[in-house]
Amino acid sequence: MLATAAAQAQCFTNAGGTSHPNTPPGMFSVWGGYPIPDEGRSVLAVPLGFTFPMPTTAPGQTCDRMWIGTNGVIYLSDANYGLVNPVQYLIQDIASLRSTAFGSPRLLPYSRDLDASQVGGSAWDILLNTSTPGQVTVTFKDEARWTNTTDQFSFSATLYNTGIIDYSWDGNVPTDGAWVGLSVGNGVGTGNEVASNLNSANSGNLGLLYGVVNAGSEVANKTIRFAPNGIGGYTTSVLCSAAFHASYGVGCYGPQALQAIYQNFATPAAASALTGQSMVATPTGTGYVFTWGGGAYIPPSGLATPLALTDDSEVDVTPSIPFPTPTGPVATLSVNSNAFVNMGPVGQNYIFAYGSVFELLNTTIPAFRMNSDYDPGSSPIGAVLTEEVTVGSDTILCVTLRDIERYGATSNPDRLQFQLNLNSGQCTYVWDAMTSTSGGAHVVGYSPSVSLDPGSIDLATALPKITSPDYNGVALALSASPPPVYTVGGSTVPITYTVDNMIDVAPPFGIGVGLLIFSVAPFPGGLDMTFLGINACNLNIASLDVMLNLPNTAPQASVVLTIPQPLFPGLSFYSQAVSLFDPNNPLPNGQNPFGAILSNGLQSFFNLF
Repeated sequence: MLATAAAQAQCFTNAGGTSHPNTPPGMFSVWGGYPIPDEGRSVLAVPLGFTFPMPTTAPGQTCDRMWIGTNGVIYLSDANYGLVNPVQYLIQDIASLRSTAFGSPRLLPYSRDLDASQVGGSAWDILLNTSTPGQVTVTFKDEARWTNTTDQFSFSATLYNTGIIDYSWDGNVPTDGAWVGLSVGNGVGTGNEVASNLNSANSGNLGLLYGVVNAGSEVANKTIRFAPNGIGGYTTSVLCSAAFHASYGVGCYGPQALQAIYQNFATPAAASALTGQSMVATPTGTGYVFTWGGGAYIPPSGLATPLALTDDSEVDVTPSIPFPTPTGPVATLSVNSNAFVNMGPVGQNYIFAYGSVFELLNTTIPAFRMNSDYDPGSSPIGAVLTEEVTVGSDTILCVTLRDIERYGATSNPDRLQFQLNLNSGQCTYVWDAMTSTSGGAHVVGYSPSVSLDPGSIDLATALPKITSPDYNGVALALSASPPPVYTVGGSTVPITYTVDNMIDVAPPFGIGVGLLIFSVAPFPGGLDMTFLGINACNLNIASLDVMLNLPNTAPQASVVLTIPQPLFPGLSFYSQAVSLFDPNNPLPNGQNPFGAILSNGLQSFFNLF
């Protein structure tokens, strides 16, 4: 038995097969000029050898072929539809995962900014194995994260003619934010979907399910199966894994995304709905209140100043009055050719942003964005102009992208405008005409600096919204170590369950009161406990099977347990911690009348290795 366990200790197996063509016409650089290992995608459809059933797709769409991207994304479709609305880069936002109407289904075995060419001395490859009837395996061999020269990891996706999908990863796979999951495309869902614990998830009747890889136990040396649940969605289960503890859900009052706001229009067709629309950002002191409507296009006069912008460039603009912002007046702004205005001079925010949520959320300085891959160089002279106009008693700096083309296009330009009120600090976004039919995403919004991701929202219906600094509270956190490995006929090694950030009920004496609760099952998605007065907290376990008192210490409490036999490979326990306090003492984010906060959930997966 122990020999069997040792043989199972590596869950990833390279299935081998033939190489995907790595040069045109088989695969091409989706950004043009980039090496294919960095930004490549299939030009020619790769036959599956069978029709792969997905619960729901676009009307009349089947899945009998695929297109593979080097950033760990696979698209499915057929000869009738072809490849519809692929993402130019990688998928790490809900809008791109959902796609839009008729968008191709997409699989994410490990969606990350990858550049396999950086793996020193190894032969990266994308392998296709169709040797077994009714299944196909795509193996991404010897991958590396972009700019990382020490990575060398592999992962795979296996599709079966039953509709089941297995994702598998070796033990070297990094765990810093890759997205893993799938979507049937076609604009599925609402845009409010959140990440799941992929060890045991059920999407109900929704054909979209994903997780974000932030811990080693989530995917490293694992095989996870996505299986149709019969009602339009998927369930997940672990087929192979070493013993692990995995966190899922979140503790009360942890970090919250409040200061950024955006909508990701995945395609020019989706962005066309902005024609004739406007949005206003009004300073509040610590942020902005965003409202829909309230602006009108101001045509540039003959006195407007053309900016010397080419493709992927930026220039400084000095208004007659420093522009007021929540962090102080800005004397020099910079305008980027890809349709964003930075609150500072050139050289601070990344220039090469092509409808990028990532760049919006990772700015160095604040920026108002209507961001797409625009090219003033292929547009009429004077495609980007500035002009100060007087409206009432206010001076408005208009930054106008007048009939500007997407990169590589020569017709159907867009016309949009930023209106910066130099007296009030208000910024008005105006879309006069959005007619582009080519190119990628159009990302609209604002972020003051590096921000937590609040998710894409429908600005036309979700506003007004007020931004404020991200809340970086410290949540109650449950963890455990070592992994729950056991031997047949013996028992597990002692496991230490640790609860951090316990509330001190008698400060400054470090006295905590709490419980550690175990269950045989998780509560997928969490149960909102506001109805009991445990406001903004989720119960992450399905039952209260065993409850243990925690030591009366704060801010940390630990308990050491030896789980008794009998056990069997693949058994999981689930746990959650509770920290109690005087309900008359308010907590961040408001009063908690019950007097308790809850931790994240913790899955403990037992195995022989």
